[in-house]
Amino acid sequence: MIEIEKLSFAYSRSETPVLREISCRIEEGEFILIVGKSGCGKSTLCRALNGLVPHFYGGTFSGKVSVDGLDTRKTPTSKFAGLVGMVFQDPENQLVMTNVENELAFGMENLAVEREEMRRRVTQFGEYFNLKEYFDRFIPELSGGEKQKVALASVLAMNPKYIVLDEPTSQLDTENATLFLEFLARLNGEMGVTIILVEHRLERCLRYARRVIFMEEGRILFDGGRDAVERSLREKNLLADFRRIAGREDGYGEAIVEARNVHFSYGQHPVLNGVDLTIRKGELVAITGANGSGKTTLIKQLNGLLRPESGSISELGKDISKATTASLASELGYLGQNPNDYLFEQTLRKELEFTLSNLGVKEGEWDERIEWTLSVLDLARFGEVFPRDLSCGERERTALASILVGQPRILILDEPTRGLDYWNKIKLGSILESLRREGMTTVLVTHDYRFIAEHATRVLRLEGGKLSEAPLDWVIGLASEGEGRKAEENA
Repeated sequence: MIEIEKLSFAYSRSETPVLREISCRIEEGEFILIVGKSGCGKSTLCRALNGLVPHFYGGTFSGKVSVDGLDTRKTPTSKFAGLVGMVFQDPENQLVMTNVENELAFGMENLAVEREEMRRRVTQFGEYFNLKEYFDRFIPELSGGEKQKVALASVLAMNPKYIVLDEPTSQLDTENATLFLEFLARLNGEMGVTIILVEHRLERCLRYARRVIFMEEGRILFDGGRDAVERSLREKNLLADFRRIAGREDGYGEAIVEARNVHFSYGQHPVLNGVDLTIRKGELVAITGANGSGKTTLIKQLNGLLRPESGSISELGKDISKATTASLASELGYLGQNPNDYLFEQTLRKELEFTLSNLGVKEGEWDERIEWTLSVLDLARFGEVFPRDLSCGERERTALASILVGQPRILILDEPTRGLDYWNKIKLGSILESLRREGMTTVLVTHDYRFIAEHATRVLRLEGGKLSEAPLDWVIGLASEGEGRKAEENA
């Protein structure tokens, strides 16, 4: 049993508590879903369940958390490694080995699991997550979704009594996400493993939980059965019925991004096999596909981070084969999957100033651009905050702000809804729609079929190294019926 008594916590750089007088009890065998808007304290509460708060994340701690009678403040975090399994929002934060097979074994080695049992579990979870073909792959070369599967498998292989999962399906394609949630339900129902799950895509995970903890501004607002909380979730814009937002224009402007017969491989692993792509001014094009299909690889070709082995790419009418990523940045803004890659200054405002300085924007324009960016992304109150102290959703918006402040003509986003609650997705969607009406062109890589159906003007699927059109009306129909899994299987 996990017992939390009057838990309050504030990070060392902030006087404002992230958790405020939280008290609750988690019984063995429960399946609990923790929900709430970005920044409400969900991730911090998860970190408190295995002692990472306060031992690893410094700050002001009061109250008590005990796991099976062990006080987390008085017990070394190593004691909880085999008891409370933790899956973080960012898989990069917990992957330490160079290849997949060693990563799956690493946690068990630290728990002194017998060699034969270790091999059995590595095989079992490698097969379950379709990772056996990747056992020898260099982990940094994997896609974000593949890394997330490795992180999930490595924790589950340790057979913890309690599993705490913070946005575990955020980078998984819809089919893998559904299979994983069903697997958690079986672990819970058949083996009695306690599941504590933080998720924002409530439409696909709410049915699995028997108890919902609803947090707001560091407090527990509601704790009870899922049926009773659904009305409150709708009132708080955390759960809503499908609605199409984007307009339906008959035509768009000139072609501003074109790729012709693009091929690319990672060593002996071919990824792109003759990709053709045309994107016109004012479009919001969504690119979908299974984990590892090459979506991120494709969009990295568009800003020069990767170069085609053969084929050509042009942007705004110019061949970019010899252009540097830096020279393209003023016209093309690129936001990768991990927002932490964009955050290194002491305050959010300084992050934006860094972008403007690098792009050579005159200082006289800085204040206006920064204020506009902070306003449209609802970040004004964080202007002087250390960005890495923000929640995952807030860091996602901060990273986007560091791109938008440059006012690029083309915006490329890789999994931008990761870590965002539905309210913040609505905000992001309205921002993208507003920018699209002003002439900005957006290319969006995501597994979030509902966001695609609500906001995209066109949908492409990458499969077998090639792109194909997915009928927008069909995707909209599936999303409105809550059948994103079939979209992923059949697009």
